[in-house]
Amino acid sequence: MKKKVANIILIILIIVVISVLHYTSEATNSTLHQFYKLLYFIPVIFAAIKYGFRGGTATALFISLIYSPQKLLSIGMGGEALNELMDIFLFFAVGIVTGILVEKKNLAVKTIDSQLKKYVILENYTNSVLESIKIGIIAINNDFYITSINSGAKNILGVTNDCIGMNFVEAFSCCKDIESIIVGAMEDSSTLVNLERNLLQDNKEVNIKIDTFPLSLENKNKGLVIIIEDITEIKKIKSQMHRNDKLASVGELATGIAHEIRNPLAIIKMIEQTMSKELENNKSALDELKIIDEEIERANKVIKSLMEFSKPSKNEKDKYSINQIIEDVLVITNKYTAQHNVNVLVKETEVSEGIFDREQLIQVFINLIFNAVDAMPQGGEITIAITSQNLSDNKLKITFEDTGQGIDDLNLNKIFDPFFTTKAEGTGLGLPIVYRIIEDHEGSINVKSIVGRGTYFEIILPGIKDERTINGSNEATII
Repeated sequence: MKKKVANIILIILIIVVISVLHYTSEATNSTLHQFYKLLYFIPVIFAAIKYGFRGGTATALFISLIYSPQKLLSIGMGGEALNELMDIFLFFAVGIVTGILVEKKNLAVKTIDSQLKKYVILENYTNSVLESIKIGIIAINNDFYITSINSGAKNILGVTNDCIGMNFVEAFSCCKDIESIIVGAMEDSSTLVNLERNLLQDNKEVNIKIDTFPLSLENKNKGLVIIIEDITEIKKIKSQMHRNDKLASVGELATGIAHEIRNPLAIIKMIEQTMSKELENNKSALDELKIIDEEIERANKVIKSLMEFSKPSKNEKDKYSINQIIEDVLVITNKYTAQHNVNVLVKETEVSEGIFDREQLIQVFINLIFNAVDAMPQGGEITIAITSQNLSDNKLKITFEDTGQGIDDLNLNKIFDPFFTTKAEGTGLGLPIVYRIIEDHEGSINVKSIVGRGTYFEIILPGIKDERTINGSNEATII
């Protein structure tokens, strides 16, 4: 408002100054008056630019009211005066034409500005949508330069800097498999879907799915849209579902087989014992009967494992401290670990409680400790940690980490499969039983291993947070 008033005052002031020059100059000096007359166009044009048609017309009218008396006083009322007064029409013509043009220009500017605002809003909205999507979306032009990339793609590919404007090959030089796919899709202008690749980020394997689509604009190929999705968790869930199906099938089969085999084995065992008494003087026969006895015991061991694997949970759950269960397990396994020159280090950050089947968890922990000891024939160390920090929904985490031989990648994905074992006398049912028990507790178990460095088991169980804490949160106990 202040600026508008200031502009009006300036226009009036210019007109007044020019008019004063007209009225104070000699009437006979026509050249000077002609120059002053031209100066009147300045406020007319200025007013038209600032206020459009109405500003230009009003200013022309105001100037006419001041300019006409001066002309009439200087040259009288004759025909010459009428010709001079024709200048007034020029003032109006300039004001009207300039005002109309300015208003058209302002209207066009407003239209463009409105469209630009809509475009900016649409662009911001589109960018917000893209940034909200966890799936990675990348757009590249025909020269392989990145024109757009969302946060999902940066997170999946492990890129932290702004990649827009960079060459795709240079920006993701760590992803050679992806690079070859993109180059091929660009050259063929083809659509590729459901291509799966593995990436290694921070020593962690990430499974990704890649889709590529040609980017067309006005029926011309302008580059490529790349969609990248992290399917690591999906593959893990599928693997768990597949494993659960196998466990369920094996459980049903195991129940029938165990009952069918146990009775014949009992009969064979009885006959073997009878024959051993009758042939106690025949050493050769006794040696052969001993082999039969050992094989029967081995078969019984497998049957016992099958029965444990297939039997349903008794649901004997109650409130227990996981710390106390670990202590009870260490009492049981103390002599075994000591005999094999293995130290057990327990790290407890807080007392963690939950609703557990105590006997089943003891079976789980003993199995993991025995497996760790078997993986360290020359001795070593097992570190057990219990914590609920940085876990949601009152979950608690128990980890078992050994310094043993480790498990190669080929076998790592099979360790929870029934009857898979690398031990000479193993049944291959220990870890499947562990897996089933953890699932019965609505928990999860994961494993990582590096050959030559050791194996790391992580168990997540639902817990009940307890306010009590162990004296000295960083205390460690050596068993």
